[in-house]
This record gives sequence, structure tokens and C-alpha cells, in this order.
Amino acid sequence: MWPLVLGAVVVGAGQAPSPVRPTAPGAATPAPACRRCHQTIVDSYAGTAHQRTSTKARRATVLGDFSPGHNLLRTRTPGVGFTMEQRADGFYQTGWDSTSGGARTVRIDLVIGSGRRGQTYLSWRNGLLFELPVSYLTGVRRWINSPGYADGQIDFNRLIEPRCLECHATSFTIAADRRVRRYSENFALGVQCQRCHGDARKHIAYQAAHPEDTTAQFIFNSRKATRDRQVDVCALCHSGGRDEKRPAFSFRPGDSLDAFLAPEAGTDVVPDVHGNQVGLLRRSNCFRSSPAMTCSTCHDVHQAQRDLAAFVPKCLECHDVTQHPGADSIGARLTTTDCIDCHMPNRRSNTIRINTARSATSLYFRTHEIAVYPDVAAELMRARP
Repeated sequence: MWPLVLGAVVVGAGQAPSPVRPTAPGAATPAPACRRCHQTIVDSYAGTAHQRTSTKARRATVLGDFSPGHNLLRTRTPGVGFTMEQRADGFYQTGWDSTSGGARTVRIDLVIGSGRRGQTYLSWRNGLLFELPVSYLTGVRRWINSPGYADGQIDFNRLIEPRCLECHATSFTIAADRRVRRYSENFALGVQCQRCHGDARKHIAYQAAHPEDTTAQFIFNSRKATRDRQVDVCALCHSGGRDEKRPAFSFRPGDSLDAFLAPEAGTDVVPDVHGNQVGLLRRSNCFRSSPAMTCSTCHDVHQAQRDLAAFVPKCLECHDVTQHPGADSIGARLTTTDCIDCHMPNRRSNTIRINTARSATSLYFRTHEIAVYPDVAAELMRARP
């Protein structure tokens, strides 16, 4: 942990060394290039959490409240807290100790998270990225301790590894250093088209010369891929904290993910912000009994999907609710969101705990292990008879 630094120190964007080993999946293909042929898809995708999962820090992208009285985070350590500021040249976090008079100020350079639940912030320093100790929780509009940081300590030294960025950005060029993998400022933020479909430059050039060909040449088309290869694209970021076997950003859509990430560790598969949702799905009878079922059976990643009721018809495509053992007692609720709340319940996060000076709470995430949960069913029947 960082010791308290006396005196104010402002850290801006450091200059990275010249990149000598690019590991990003080709130069970023700008959305307008894809939009020429896929206008509806590109326009709807712009509003998704995947597209907005990382951005540069600007007034339009930083959601935290910087107004006086709302820009403070007090900790359980007497005299220690944080102040968030918006200045003419950007956004800053300052950790201070009123007892000793010490303080440290660091600039917010990048925003991680779409903001649907919250945001965490990163700062450049000498070609490295560090997570800042204060995050913002959107639902309650409060500043909170960032995940992984101990309450009551002024610490700005949590290093962001390439594997973290692999799931929150399209590409980061890694520069070789004797002891540290540094980042150049050649990066593409957000999860853009090529993260799931591959480098599109050959595809665009071919389609320009052969506009009549609709066979999707030189691009990863999930509809033509095997189920394992389709799911691997999602599992890259939704199968938990698996260790690297190959460098981050080297996986390409269509590859076998097992060649790039180590096997899942242990059997403790839980729903969480960085949990193994793909592993949970694979344990489900629905998945095991349906050879064609993939993540996209229920999810259309090209549009925002936040209406739980819209998923119910997906269940009804395979399940005849009249055959449900509780059909007589449950009745019409079998065709409402209760079927999802019962068989894919929200579970308490093991990693996202909100610690403040007054309380400690957790966030909840919906499990993708589709199963029978008798305790959940009983609770639902009591709550909504």
C-alpha cells in the first residue's frame, strides 16, 4: 500500500516508450467504415454498455458529482478522505489526511465502465495505467471505495494489467520494457466491431470490390461458426479471472480460447462483475440439452437490452409452461419476469462491496446458471402471492 505522501502531487499522462511489440488485433477499424453497410447495427450498438465500457475522461463521460458537498468521500479512518474536483484542464482525485496535513492529487485520464452500475477511473503515469482509489456508483449517486482498495488509506498504486484492458478496450499497443509491460497511446477504447468480428480491413476492401457478394468474406461470422467458437468470443471476458497463456490482445475471433487462457480455476463458479457467467451457462440443463444454444440465443449484443420482460419469450420458445409442475398454483406468472427471477436469480457479489464510513453493502448480479432454486421460488411466492 502507498504511504501517505506529503504535499500535493499532480500526475498527468506520462509519455510511453516507443512501441516495439504490438499485440493489438490490427489497427482499429472506425465505426463509419462498418456503418456504410451496417448502419442500423452500428447505430444501435453505440448505445450499448460494451461500446461505452471505456472512454477518455470528459464531462460527457465522467458521471460523478463534482458539486460542493457531493464531491467528498469520507473513510472510517479519522481525518482521511478524498475530494473529487473538476478543473479547467480535467478531473482530479485528491486523497488527504487532515491530521497530518498530507495530500496527494492525481488526474483522471480514462473512464472504465459504461456507467449503468458505476464507473472506475484510471490515470496515466510513465506509460502505465493505475486504478484510482475512488469510484462512482450510479444507482445511489455516491462516490465509493474502488474495488480492491482498503478503506481509509491514501493509495494510488493499483496497477492495471493488460488482461484487465483486454476486456474493457478494443486494443492497446504494448511496448516492451526490461521489467514492465508499458502502454503506448496507440489504443482504441470501448469494445468496437473488430473485437468480436476480427480485423475488418480485408473484409471492407473485398466488399468494396465485390458489393454483390453477401457471404461475409474475411470476417468472423458467428452464424457460420461452431458453438464453441461462438461462445469463446464471449468467454474471453465473461468466463472469470483466468490467467493468460498468451499475451493479452492476441486472441482473435474464431480461435480456441483454451489456447490463450488457462483453464477455469476450481469449481466455485459464481455470478459477479468479473465472474464466470459462461461457466454458469454451461452448467445449465438448458445449455447442455440444446446443442444450438449460445449466448446470442438470448442476447443481441448490438443493442441495449435492459427490459427483463423482453427475455421471457426466449424462455417460452423452448418451454411449455402448461407442463410446469406448479402451473395450477403459479398461473399467469409463469409467462412474466417471475420465470427469470426464479430460475436465474440475482446473487450477492463476492467482489463488489461498497464500504463507506457508515455502512457496508454489496451489489447483486444475475446468475446465468439456469436451474431450480427452491429457496428463491419460495421467497417469490411469499413476496408476490
